[in-house]
Amino acid sequence: MAKPVLAPTLPRKLAALPARYWVVAGQAVVSATSFLTNVFLARLCGLTVFGEYSAWQMVLLLALAVQGALISQPMQIVHGQTAAARRPAYRQALLTMQLVFSLVAALAVAGVSLAVPVATAALPAFLVCLVATCGQDTARKLLLAEGQVQVALLSDVLSGAGQLLVLLYWAVGRVAVPLPAVLWAVGLTTVPALLLSAAALRWRPGFAAGALREFAGAHGRQARWLLPTVLLQWTSANALLAFAGWAGSAATLGILRLAQTLMGIFNVGLQAAENYVLPKLSQSFARQPRLFEQQRARLTRTMLLLAAGPIVLLFVLAGPIVGWLQADALQYSNVLRWCCVLYVVILLVYPLRLTVRLLDGSRPYFVGYVLSIGVSFGLGRWLIGQWQASGVVLGWIVAQVVLGLYWGLTVWRAQRNNSTEPGGLAALETQ
Repeated sequence: MAKPVLAPTLPRKLAALPARYWVVAGQAVVSATSFLTNVFLARLCGLTVFGEYSAWQMVLLLALAVQGALISQPMQIVHGQTAAARRPAYRQALLTMQLVFSLVAALAVAGVSLAVPVATAALPAFLVCLVATCGQDTARKLLLAEGQVQVALLSDVLSGAGQLLVLLYWAVGRVAVPLPAVLWAVGLTTVPALLLSAAALRWRPGFAAGALREFAGAHGRQARWLLPTVLLQWTSANALLAFAGWAGSAATLGILRLAQTLMGIFNVGLQAAENYVLPKLSQSFARQPRLFEQQRARLTRTMLLLAAGPIVLLFVLAGPIVGWLQADALQYSNVLRWCCVLYVVILLVYPLRLTVRLLDGSRPYFVGYVLSIGVSFGLGRWLIGQWQASGVVLGWIVAQVVLGLYWGLTVWRAQRNNSTEPGGLAALETQ
């Protein structure tokens, strides 16, 4: 394990905190920076410019998803399987793979942007943003894997603080900010964090060809199934958005991304619940099926009760919130209201999602998403044609309903076919 050469000097008690606290703090910084950036930009630039920014962000998210499947997710497995003596070679090979990926992704985006009729004024800024963000994402995860959690947090704070300071300067000066300036700010404020991470990881130009081939092969074996899965997840989250932006306007895309940002608060809660509750549910699922059903019902009630207040508040205040962001955009307030309905459906489906994850095999999980995407795409053109931006949210609601119906049917069939087997649900084999 590399020594944290740039770890800041900290009070002894603070430095002795368990690593999980540093990891959670880093994730909180990243999530807060993303949330505040989106809200700032929607307020400062208006929904049209924010929608254009969101379109580029969707491309960045696609690149990060592919990068995750090829590099950072396999790294989490391969790093642990690599002997300590070989980890410096692996680190060097991994960062070389990351550099190659970033350059290939930049060339691909540049080629597509120049080949299709889109505005390219923001392209140079986006390419810098793409290379810096992709590089920092992998470097940060490698720092966490090597135990340099304090350096990882420092890099998050450095990047986030720089980004927010630029936005605050624009807000105070009431500057009209064009899209290229926004992308330059996001990209260039990430560069210091990337340099810090590279120094902490002791990266240097050059690589050993043999080690690179060996570790690239190990990553390829891990990525074989990861890549189609992450592409499916990206499609599920962004394809209707992309269609709405193409068929409608940048402002339509902007309000949808803003709605996602505001509702992302609930996503953080759901992810925290899954990380905490799933291990506990897995124990009762395997040994005490009746207790499992009671715990799952209690979880459903608790999530609905905790979310009821914020969802009702957001539903009631949707108009003032959208009006504060842009005075002539009040017609988009129904998008936020439909998002509130969406998250009620998500909360109702969520216990089924947890149950399916505990069943043997991942086929129902994968098939459920394929079905939901197919149905929402089939209805997407009509929904968007009838209700524009709200139609996209209705498509998401339909997708969640399809997921719930399919997963509910899967669990019911498994219970019916295996109710006589010892262990109840724990003994089920998915069909």
